[in-house]
Amino acid sequence: MALHYQRSLKRQLDFIVAKHPYYRWGGAENLERGLDCSGYLFLAAKWSAIPGITRTTALRMSLGLGGWTGKDLPPDDADECDLVFWTIKESRPNGHVGAVLRNHGAGRKVTHSSLKRGVVLEDLKGPLFPNLTKVRRLTIGD
Repeated sequence: MALHYQRSLKRQLDFIVAKHPYYRWGGAENLERGLDCSGYLFLAAKWSAIPGITRTTALRMSLGLGGWTGKDLPPDDADECDLVFWTIKESRPNGHVGAVLRNHGAGRKVTHSSLKRGVVLEDLKGPLFPNLTKVRRLTIGD
């Protein structure tokens, strides 16, 4: 992703984490009403003025649809603003999405909209890691 988009996206993700909106299925436009996982990333991208991004599901994002184009990476190569996907239920591969927000010191921290806790920041190597299915680096503006 072009550096100016990456910096802007990181600022917006940080801003939304600080506001700590709760989870709401289908939420994508309003922090007070809540955000779902893909809506959270869509809103941050929209506020970052990233072109060509549309509101879609985590699964469609993982396929590069709706403007979420990129290249897949091994988890150990994940860097800030890379998308991470999890399979929460066997019937929904890549059904949950977040983004790497920190990559230094003690390791990688990811942000996502958790069903029970809302928008959070937590360790990638924590309880999320066993369900990790994909890491994608966006190629927008490259």
